[in-house]
Amino acid sequence: MIAVLLMITVVAAFGILAWLYLFNIYEVKVVVEPEYVLIGSNSEVIVIVIPVNSFGTKAPLRNVKAKFKIEQGKELVENLTVNSDSNLAIIKTYGKVGKIILNVEAELGLFPTQVEIPIVENISNLKDEN
Repeated sequence: MIAVLLMITVVAAFGILAWLYLFNIYEVKVVVEPEYVLIGSNSEVIVIVIPVNSFGTKAPLRNVKAKFKIEQGKELVENLTVNSDSNLAIIKTYGKVGKIILNVEAELGLFPTQVEIPIVENISNLKDEN
């Protein structure tokens, strides 16, 4: 009888600790791939919202919804596509130099995150023109 109670206590303690440190979301991280856009290459940027646990890794089996809003550089954006889960956005740009500022508001975050995406001239294209 004591062994059964001890086993139940250990399993319950492990479950509580796993929930608090492994599955609980402590912050939301916004990842931009690539960090900048080169004109003349693939003019597409992917913005992903990732829930982070206490170990600094992605919280397993958890997802975060977010709202994406372009604050600056709307004239540089050809298309903003947000997936149905709202944790991923794809930005397609025109071939103009500039800067896009994207406001990402996660449902579990305290404050919105501003992401700056520079659009720069491709140096290899300049060498080809000369």
